[in-house]
Amino acid sequence: MSERAAVTGTTAERLRRAVGQRPDGEATAVLVRAEGPEGPWSAESGVADVTTGEPARLEHRFRIGGVTKTFLAATVLSMAEDGLIDLDEPVDRQLPGLLRAPVTTRRLLDHTSGLADESDVRYNDTPWFLRHRLDSFTPEQLLARPLRQPLDFAPGTAQQITRANYVVAGLLVEQVSGRGYAQEIEERVLRPLGLDATTLPGADPAMPAPHLRGYEDGSDITEHSPTIHGAAGEMISTVPDLDRFLSALLGGELLGEQALAQMFRVPDVPYVKGGRAFCGAGLDSMTLPTGTTVWGMAGVVHGYLAGIGATRDLGHRVVYMMAPRTRGTLRVPPAVQAILAAAF
Repeated sequence: MSERAAVTGTTAERLRRAVGQRPDGEATAVLVRAEGPEGPWSAESGVADVTTGEPARLEHRFRIGGVTKTFLAATVLSMAEDGLIDLDEPVDRQLPGLLRAPVTTRRLLDHTSGLADESDVRYNDTPWFLRHRLDSFTPEQLLARPLRQPLDFAPGTAQQITRANYVVAGLLVEQVSGRGYAQEIEERVLRPLGLDATTLPGADPAMPAPHLRGYEDGSDITEHSPTIHGAAGEMISTVPDLDRFLSALLGGELLGEQALAQMFRVPDVPYVKGGRAFCGAGLDSMTLPTGTTVWGMAGVVHGYLAGIGATRDLGHRVVYMMAPRTRGTLRVPPAVQAILAAAF
């Protein structure tokens, strides 16, 4: 395992144990960059390619899945700052006939729209994914089933994470701007921050070099159509780029104070699977056993598991990437919980 550290003592030891020696039966690679009061720490463990044995490096690109939602939310909020989007206006005013209820943009971003968490595009079904991973899907196909179904709850009365919210948000950005959501993200986020290794591939299944290869139950599934995820998860990035994005976002470089506050505004409603709501606009909150609240986002996509997290004051932050051998169902599996506990 290669590591670069200024951190000493217990924190470094806990991070080292959490990263582990890869490849192993759980993952082919783990990459981590963390920073706190004791300084920066990073680690590269495992291989980018199990065939060649090329070592995994922080500069390798990987699919970030749901972390795409944070980029899109920042873009929508930036457009709201410019007066192009009203967060409390029903989406149907811009996209007539799409939704059958007065769902606002705010409800999309914080997952309180009530849209059903179902899709004909079966993201979590590995056999289905292996058969269809190179197929192209339109936003209409991604939304077909949730828009056919009745709302799971009245808008604003509960919270439920569903990709449909951000697929609709992507369509809204395109309608308002007159161009693709990718162009808006590039102009409002990627270029200002110099995130040159971060891309929105559209329908291109290939990964730009250098990249980590992704595996699923023994199959190399590195190449697959990003349209399976659409605006809710298509992006590709690196650990350094995600770290720059996270620090700039929470540090106020991208958004003004009022717009940034929306990302930390968690509605006081129940979560449909139990407990209380924990999602803001593009950022989720998690309270660790120590009592520390971490704000960030996790992305689970076939072949890759990525995440960003920080305390509100940026006193601690972490970016991680794990290339699991099997796609799990947890957004924050035990291996990632260990990294977060060590980092914070």
